[in-house]
Amino acid sequence: MFFARPYLSPIQLKPARRIAKGIGQAMAAMQIRAIGVSPYDLAAGSDFLVRLAKKNDLSLLSANLYEDKENTPIFPPYRMIKAGSMTIGCIGLTGPLSGNRQQHQYHVLPWQEALPAVLKKINNRADLIILLSSASPQTNREIAQKFKNIHIIFQAGQGGGNQPPLNINNTLLCRTASRGKSLGILKVDWGGTKTWSDNDTDQLIKTQNRLDRIRWQIGRMEKRHPQEELRNNLQYQRLVRGAEELERKLKKLTLQDDSAGTACRFHNTFIAVETSIPEDKEVKAIVDRTRREVNIINRKEQQKLRQRWEKQRQSANNAHQPAPFADMAGSRICQKCHPIQVAFYLQTDHAKAWQTLVEKDQQYNPDCISCHVTLPNYGPSLTSQEALLTTIPPRLRGVGCETCHGPARQHSQAPESRVPRKTECKHLSAMPHPKKGQTF
Repeated sequence: MFFARPYLSPIQLKPARRIAKGIGQAMAAMQIRAIGVSPYDLAAGSDFLVRLAKKNDLSLLSANLYEDKENTPIFPPYRMIKAGSMTIGCIGLTGPLSGNRQQHQYHVLPWQEALPAVLKKINNRADLIILLSSASPQTNREIAQKFKNIHIIFQAGQGGGNQPPLNINNTLLCRTASRGKSLGILKVDWGGTKTWSDNDTDQLIKTQNRLDRIRWQIGRMEKRHPQEELRNNLQYQRLVRGAEELERKLKKLTLQDDSAGTACRFHNTFIAVETSIPEDKEVKAIVDRTRREVNIINRKEQQKLRQRWEKQRQSANNAHQPAPFADMAGSRICQKCHPIQVAFYLQTDHAKAWQTLVEKDQQYNPDCISCHVTLPNYGPSLTSQEALLTTIPPRLRGVGCETCHGPARQHSQAPESRVPRKTECKHLSAMPHPKKGQTF
């Protein structure tokens, strides 16, 4: 929720903390009721997360995250929430920590040790129990099989896509795509039986629609072909068997619907988070303020890196090494001999790549820079050097000609004898093609 990676380098720590503070403020503004603590949330340490939760009055939950040598969890294991006439018990479960155990000042208990005691405390107090889990999907399945009184498990951090609710032993396993790409809305009709119906509220309609489509296909074939021919038609026979199977399923669902009485039902919807969705003014203000302040932090950190980099280059051991961008000419020089090509290039988004960072206050973000500038190569040995990215000259801001064609300073000085070496271009597939009559 709060951090994009489980570990942070010294240069990443300050801006990442400021982003986490902004997220905390936004979640407080949205009145989030409960948050399950995941291993990624601990990237800046448990003390930072405790202070963040306290300052923003956030209900961070974990039943199995403990400080070393302590007998009480770092965060509350659960929270009881009133919703109308119902009482909902929310439990947090933290997934396994990555890396060496000695790297952490805290540890995660196995769910087999942590969950039974918490469930015993809240089982008779809660009408509905929800588990917020960052454990693996396999672990969540095991938990669902073990504890029938956990009614919903919201899974986090595992897998890349949306997962419709899966009913396992009267527990709904639910998951949306990671990193906030979509929202999951689960509407629940909760009855006194505390038992999920095997079908959601749309299942009858979906089954009936499928049956209607197959019956239409069967009727169409029967009009076009004689019965004797259809007896040996494999496609027709498959449709007939499919219709019979759906009829049996529909009958079962109908009987189930009539006899369910107070059985609990659900309806799930996924909504892709798109830029067309109106912004909440209060949250947007928090996001914009956070972005500006993070950009200031990144700028100061880059200044420190740049000074350190220059000192290293000026030292006796490094004085003989060429400047990292000495062979790069910049796209403007190409215009002397290739005016048509450069004129087209200047109309593309690649030419505006740096400006997009400036407009979004991200021009000092080391995670963004490498894809918005022109580098000699795009291998990890270069793009991962945060200090090097702070020294990029203005002529190389934007995704320029040399991104695909290679360093061209020598070519600009001696066009006939010095041809730039072409490189594999990760941007080329996204480059728009020139219009008719243009050369690129």
